[in-house]
Amino acid sequence: MKAEEICQALHIDYSQVLNIYPYGSQIYGTANEDSDEDFIIIYKSSLLPSGAFKDNAISSDDKKIQGTCFSRSGFIDAINNYQITALECIFLPEEKIIQKKMDFKFKPSKMGNKDLVYNIIKTASASWYNGMQAWKAKNIEQSQKNMYHAIRILRFGVYIKENGYINYNKAKKYKIKVYNKEYRPFKFHNLFIDLQERLKQ
Repeated sequence: MKAEEICQALHIDYSQVLNIYPYGSQIYGTANEDSDEDFIIIYKSSLLPSGAFKDNAISSDDKKIQGTCFSRSGFIDAINNYQITALECIFLPEEKIIQKKMDFKFKPSKMGNKDLVYNIIKTASASWYNGMQAWKAKNIEQSQKNMYHAIRILRFGVYIKENGYINYNKAKKYKIKVYNKEYRPFKFHNLFIDLQERLKQ
C-alpha cells in the first residue's frame, strides 16, 4: 500500500505524517490470509492530535488495517528507552519502509546496554507469560504467536547488542521451530533462558 492510502484508510491527515513503517506478521513472516496489515506511523508534531505521545490500535473501518501512531518526540523517546517496537522500525530494511521523511538514529548511551537488556527481557517475558497462559487455555495458535514473539524479541535484542542493528532473517529459524504440529511451549524454555543469558553478558 502507498502512504496516502494507508493514511486515508486510518482517517489520518497525510500531510502531518513523517514516516510509515510496516510492522507485525507481514514483516515477521507469520501472516496468513486472515492477517491484518499493521503499520507504525510517525507524526511531524511533538504531540498527536489526541494530545498523547502514542496512540495504539487505530483501525480502518473494515479492521483490515491497524495503525500505531507516535508523535515525533514520542518516537524519539521510545528509541532512547530501547522499546523494541521503535528499534524494529529504525532497523527495518530500506526497501520495506513505506515512507521515510526523517532519519531517526539509534545512539546507545553509556548505560545503553543495561537499559536495552532490561527492556528487551521485560517485553519478551510478557510475551512468554501470555504464551503459557494461552497454552493453558488450549489456544494453541495464540500460544505459538506469543512464544515466537518472546524468542524473536530476545534474538533481536542480542543482535542489536552485538552488532548494532537487527537482522530479521535471524528470526526465521525460530519461526519454523515454533510453528509446527509438535509444538509444546516447554520445549523452548532452555532457549528462552539461553538467549536471556547471552543478552546479559
